[in-house]
Amino acid sequence: MNLIIEDWWGEESIGWRGPWRDHYLPEAERKKTKAVIIANPHFYSAAWSKVILHEGLVGCLQALIGPSVQWHHTVLHGKSPELGTPFPMHQDYPFYPHDGPDFVDCLVHLDDAPLESGCLCVVPGSHTDGPLEHITGDHTRPYLPPEKYHPDKVETVPVPAKAGDVIFFSYCTIHWSNVNQTDQWRKSVRIGYHTPEMRPIGMDAKEPNNKNHCQRLKEAA
Repeated sequence: MNLIIEDWWGEESIGWRGPWRDHYLPEAERKKTKAVIIANPHFYSAAWSKVILHEGLVGCLQALIGPSVQWHHTVLHGKSPELGTPFPMHQDYPFYPHDGPDFVDCLVHLDDAPLESGCLCVVPGSHTDGPLEHITGDHTRPYLPPEKYHPDKVETVPVPAKAGDVIFFSYCTIHWSNVNQTDQWRKSVRIGYHTPEMRPIGMDAKEPNNKNHCQRLKEAA
């Protein structure tokens, strides 16, 4: 996996762009953060095709959302050593909105993720609020308004992990992560699953309209 990230298909960037960076990073660091994000790592490693169907993993999902489980996506996130990019407070819902709550993201840790590595931080119970309106646009990935949702304003709980640990959370859970300040990579693979009855909603081929699909959910309730 290190070869895939560092030598073959891994393309390093500063991470998510957008105005949110002004609220999470000192000015001197805003253009210096580093990240590698690879969609569909199972295309490059047969092992990840097996992980998607792993009996233990699927068994945990069945305990959470029921006997029928449908795979949705796989994404590798690599935070580079020393200044691996942070991620702002957000829900995963705006990235792949569906018409129900039973969508679970599984974060499989390839490395130890102590607090100083920028481990996952969550807002406990926030999934019960359902989809929230995010700031979206061509200039940024979806993120929650920092005037209301920011680590300085909302209490969050860090979830440090060891290599091999898996964290399960709803796609409506508010979460974020800080800069990787260690001298080691912090790599993880996010795998998304949902119940087969769920269908994508409110997503244009080019850009998700958060107001649109939030409104449609309210109308359907």
